[in-house]
Amino acid sequence: MTLDMKLNKKKMLRTIVRIRKIGRRLLFGLRTLRPKLFLSYLLVSVIPMFVLWANTVNILENHHIEQRVLEIRFVSNQMATLVTGVTGVTGANYMDEPAMRTALNRHISDAGAAHSARIIVVDAMARVLFDSLNLYSGNTLASAGVIQALGGVQHSATPDSRTITEIAPVFDEDNAVIGAVMVTHSITGLDALIENLSNLTLGFIFLMGLIVAVIVMLIAQWFIRPMQLILAATQKISEGQLEERINIKSKDEFSDLGMAINDMTDKLSKVETARQEFVSNVSHELKTPLSSIKVLSEALVHQENVEGEVYKEFLIDINSEVDRMTNIVNELLSLVRLDETELPLNVSSFNLNKLLIGVIKRLRPLAEQREVSVEFTELRQDVAIDADEMKISLAISNLVENAIKYNYTGGHVNILLDTDHKNAFITVSDNGVGISEENQANVFARFFRVDKGRGRETGEGGTGLGLAITHKTILLHKGSIKLTSKEEEGSTFIVRIPLHHRV
Repeated sequence: MTLDMKLNKKKMLRTIVRIRKIGRRLLFGLRTLRPKLFLSYLLVSVIPMFVLWANTVNILENHHIEQRVLEIRFVSNQMATLVTGVTGVTGANYMDEPAMRTALNRHISDAGAAHSARIIVVDAMARVLFDSLNLYSGNTLASAGVIQALGGVQHSATPDSRTITEIAPVFDEDNAVIGAVMVTHSITGLDALIENLSNLTLGFIFLMGLIVAVIVMLIAQWFIRPMQLILAATQKISEGQLEERINIKSKDEFSDLGMAINDMTDKLSKVETARQEFVSNVSHELKTPLSSIKVLSEALVHQENVEGEVYKEFLIDINSEVDRMTNIVNELLSLVRLDETELPLNVSSFNLNKLLIGVIKRLRPLAEQREVSVEFTELRQDVAIDADEMKISLAISNLVENAIKYNYTGGHVNILLDTDHKNAFITVSDNGVGISEENQANVFARFFRVDKGRGRETGEGGTGLGLAITHKTILLHKGSIKLTSKEEEGSTFIVRIPLHHRV
């Protein structure tokens, strides 16, 4: 391989690499919205304008040609009538009397000049009597069109040579054909007119296209700007900057999207805050019983000659702390299981009245300890329901237990059972501390606690999972739960559960 061939090959390879780079840049550019909008503008606006331009030019050309054809046809018929009229008025024959042709030839010449046409008059033998260009005078013009006209039929032709030809027969007063008038007109000048008009229209289209393109680019920038703001904000949010917010002043779908993302970010911030609080709470709640267990166990290990009663007392305390830890862990495990998308429900038919009586019986010692009265009102007897008995029992227990724990000494808790033909309604109300209006929207959120220290004061651990478990359980049974509450006056939870389970 020669040196020149090697150099040419390298140049070709570099050219191919450059072309590939340009192609990649173009393809990458097409991934953004701005070029897509511009291409859409080309497809929807500019291309139809060019199609319209082409059709318009064609229509204009055909229209002008038709008008010229009608004009030349009128001239041919007018000249034929003029020849016939002169012959009829004078009583002499224009075709045979040269003296009578002088005045008429002048009229025909003027008409030819006025219409930029060539006019030829022939007699019945196709002999040229008059030619405005004086080329065929005295000769015989036996063309197909002339022969057709001498037969008494008008002849029209627009051949590819861009010349309009109209041949009209000339009749005498006895309606006999005595000759013909042929008028020819070149439309090459019309082509120049059409071309100028086409160029003018094309220039106008280019100008309008340029103006519209600029407007489209400005609109695209105005249209894309909110999306860029949203994209930049969502990227920061995805990186963990949950304090980022989208500020779009317009009142359109973009502002709605921005508000939706802001709402989502607020919820994520609340979840993150709740998660951190939950970790702190669980750490504290687990640390407290663990510390107690460690202190008690170390006391037993390091003391000598400890009496059996002391051992028993310490072990009872250790067992109590273990139960406390077990309750916390069980609540966490229950919530995790409820979050499973394919969680099976052990649906069975049971008596809801008996279930509520059992819940009240289990929690009555707690109520007596806090000096809170519990009343159960049955508006319907023997309410049969298809549900997961264990999960429903846990959900209602959480509501009743909260009503007892967060009540005043001497307070009361009312539990009411009612049904209609489709649903069972369980109402748990108390006259306790109540929940503020701003906190009511969050009571069913996991890890949420109205008073972060209140759970510890009650000695029950307070992880903020009880109502979240209740809410999730009711939703799994296609039911609903509503809350009405007022601070210092108490709270009322109304639970609706379908009598028959629906998959």
